[in-house]
Amino acid sequence: MTVHLFGAGSSPGCSNFALKQAAKDHEKDFGTVVSNFIQKDFYVDDGLTSVSSVSEAIDLISKSKELLLCCGIRLHKFLSNSAEVIESIPCHDRAEGVKNLDLTIDDLPTERALGIEWCIESDAFRFRIKLSDKPLTRRGILSIISSIYDPLGFISPLLLVGKQVLQEMCRLNTGWDDVIPEDLLPRWQRWRDELFKIETLKIDRCFKPDGFGTVVSVGIHNFSDASTFGYGVCSYLRLVDANQRVHVSLVMSKSRVTPLRAITIPRLELTAAVVAVNVNLLIKKELGYPTVAQYFWTDSRVVLGYINNDVRRFQTFVANRVQKIRDHSQPREWHHVTTKANPADIASRGASANDLVENSMWFKGPEFLWKSVIPDDKEDYSSIAFEADDPNIRKINSFALKTENSFDVMRLSFCSSWFQLKKVIAYCLRYMSILRNRIAKDTNIENPVGPLRVNELNKAEIVLLKLVQSEVFSKELETLRSVKQLQNESNRNDIRLRRKYIQKNSTLSKLDPFLDDHNLLRVGGRLGNSRLSCAEKYPIIMPRKSFVTELLIAHHHELCEHQGRGLTVNELRLNGYWILGCTSAVSEYIHKCVKCRKLRGRCQDQKMSNLPEDRLESTAPFTYCGVDCFGPWLIKEGRKELKRYGVLFTCLNCRAIHVETVNTMTTDSFINALRRFLTFRGPIRVLRCDNGTNFVGAKRELMDAFKEMNHQHIRQFLLKRSCDYFEFKMNVPSASHMGGIWERQIRTVRSILSSLMDQSGTQLDDESLRTFMCEAAAIVNSRPLTTDTLNDINSLEPLTPNNLLTMKSKILLPPPGNFQQPDVYSRKRWRRVQYLANVFWSRWRVEYLQNLQTRQKWTQPIRNVQVGDVVLIKDAESPRNSWNLGRVVVADPDSDGHVRKVKIMIGDRALDDNGKRVNPISYLDRPIHKLVVLLEN
Repeated sequence: MTVHLFGAGSSPGCSNFALKQAAKDHEKDFGTVVSNFIQKDFYVDDGLTSVSSVSEAIDLISKSKELLLCCGIRLHKFLSNSAEVIESIPCHDRAEGVKNLDLTIDDLPTERALGIEWCIESDAFRFRIKLSDKPLTRRGILSIISSIYDPLGFISPLLLVGKQVLQEMCRLNTGWDDVIPEDLLPRWQRWRDELFKIETLKIDRCFKPDGFGTVVSVGIHNFSDASTFGYGVCSYLRLVDANQRVHVSLVMSKSRVTPLRAITIPRLELTAAVVAVNVNLLIKKELGYPTVAQYFWTDSRVVLGYINNDVRRFQTFVANRVQKIRDHSQPREWHHVTTKANPADIASRGASANDLVENSMWFKGPEFLWKSVIPDDKEDYSSIAFEADDPNIRKINSFALKTENSFDVMRLSFCSSWFQLKKVIAYCLRYMSILRNRIAKDTNIENPVGPLRVNELNKAEIVLLKLVQSEVFSKELETLRSVKQLQNESNRNDIRLRRKYIQKNSTLSKLDPFLDDHNLLRVGGRLGNSRLSCAEKYPIIMPRKSFVTELLIAHHHELCEHQGRGLTVNELRLNGYWILGCTSAVSEYIHKCVKCRKLRGRCQDQKMSNLPEDRLESTAPFTYCGVDCFGPWLIKEGRKELKRYGVLFTCLNCRAIHVETVNTMTTDSFINALRRFLTFRGPIRVLRCDNGTNFVGAKRELMDAFKEMNHQHIRQFLLKRSCDYFEFKMNVPSASHMGGIWERQIRTVRSILSSLMDQSGTQLDDESLRTFMCEAAAIVNSRPLTTDTLNDINSLEPLTPNNLLTMKSKILLPPPGNFQQPDVYSRKRWRRVQYLANVFWSRWRVEYLQNLQTRQKWTQPIRNVQVGDVVLIKDAESPRNSWNLGRVVVADPDSDGHVRKVKIMIGDRALDDNGKRVNPISYLDRPIHKLVVLLEN
């Protein structure tokens, strides 16, 4: 029995406050009623409360009206699923939908309760779909999905399918008002058409059906699952009455799409398990049963192993979620269920409307929950064996002692220097000495105190070297110890000594090793008769792969002030250490040394990228262009010297150039240069240029002038002439090599201008400068694109840009001996021109384009610069020790997956008294060719 109560003209908080005030003022008369209200979770204003009989409902209504009337609140708009209760309420206090109904004939209407459609007659929840006409864009699709109100997740698998379409649009970077891609349109239309089929669903509002006996057992069963499409949770309430009858009903579910960032299935399964715990806490709080048993089911044995494991240490992602699960549940409450019997599999993969309506397991739960006894899961999940390369298990070094007198040296891997490592060992030895003195109870021996002494550090070094050798050279040490024992017991010619030797396959076989007085392995070389020190004659043998060896190399590399490999190796030998594979070990360390990279490291490079499509298409001249500025040039105007600049446009296909002169780099000057260029060459499609420091001459002046250009003014100018505004495709700053196609042209023009100006002197004016520019452009456009056939007298005329621009060349060659097929078209000029253009492009593909195939340098791919790398930013105008340090925050890969440009975060050294930055952090875009990687991420 449900009574729906509304407090007219009051908010829920105000109505509840009035209810409590009335309880204080009328405690004697209404104390019992108020107590019942609180126990039954009575809600005023759009709230629901359940009672057990009609008389109790009528009594509840009357007393609640009297109670709130004392505080000036009129409670009305009552609604119930019982016609007898509604008839007992005056018409003016009934809800609007039942005021004029004849309750003996008419059916009770469908009303909204807490935003959900409530069919009063059948006492069931239903769905009413009203879809507005929204555009097929990302914004419209989001609006339609969000318009379906389903707070308890009854149809969450169906909504998951729609959310997957929306997520796919996000993955494709579709704009908010962009039309849905064609491949997703059928999926979306099919899902949208199926929505109306869920209007046939009826979900019983009451968890306890009519005729069900007294409930003796209540359990909440939470199922979780994950897939590559999404992850979901569904919770069921299982009631058992005194007659052992069972009823199971869906309480709540959640379905979520997987993140765009790739996550492994075990991690998704674990995330779903966390959601199951949260949903379980919410249901237990809202249901209000005094004792509720909770169960959790999953089909992932890996997740069960994570939850039940008390030995392994997990990565942060897994550890945090396992801790969350174990804070609110016990490992024994987690059970395994097969995928076929797991209803959460529907929530994680999604379902159509037909499947949801016809699938009884979704709303009723799996079959084993309806049995009187649930099968017991007796498997011990704490003993599940994880894979050795499981990325979720933290790799730790074992600290267990190998034998009674040895331990794992890797326990000391936290030490960052050779001296620190010796200090740690020395303090351990000191502490051991103190413990021995306490055990011996010898008061005559003074315990060492104060700072460490040299002899303690020397002892620590011997102990440390013995530990390293015992781990790597155990077989050789055992052999040499037996030899040493036999030498002490007999003469040196004993036959048994001849049988004891180092195996030939050992790395020490050529070093003639022996044990010294401290049982350290030393090289027994040929320098025994020299006057060198003992350490130099018989150096200590150290393995190639050991963190101790690396600290040893680092220590001696710093002693020789970060010099090269040879000096470091000599320093090691002079101090009595013989490292196996010493040269390669030192080279490897120097390659990783941050200071050496800072002092002498090379800038990064990467495999040369493919040419852009702009340079590979056969299009009209100057369709795809590159532009650059050069200058300034000094001219004479009377007695004044003025600056003039050159603007070079180059065709990316045929390598022709067009040069204009400008007086300044203002907006008007640029528009005039562009107007002259478009008048001669026609509209363009793409314009590429450098960004900043590539300008020859006054770099900063030209860069600032270019930034001050009014691009909106330029756009309007082009639109008036029926030409689309082209956006500049700008290269990364300080990446002049990316614009080599126009940089080389500027060099050629400068070379020609220098020759012309040498003939005409330095007295230039505007007219003579423009003339020189045109002559330079004509000479450049007459140059051959290829040089393969220049020395062949039988070859065709060299291919030049003028062959396409003017259909003739600067060089006049004699005509061929016989007329060719093209001479047929000599009377029709347009066909002759078309034929010559076709000849140009045919030869362009064969003679010129194929020459661009090979990479002249940067032929091999190397490691990509990654986010988090610490780099040194090359600055050609400052000394190397003044170059800025930066950290890579964005690595932008090209279409082939190689990173050639990055965004770097840099900051100055200005700090306040608290160690915080004074100036804000700045960001720079740079090519990798101007970076020296100091420390890899």
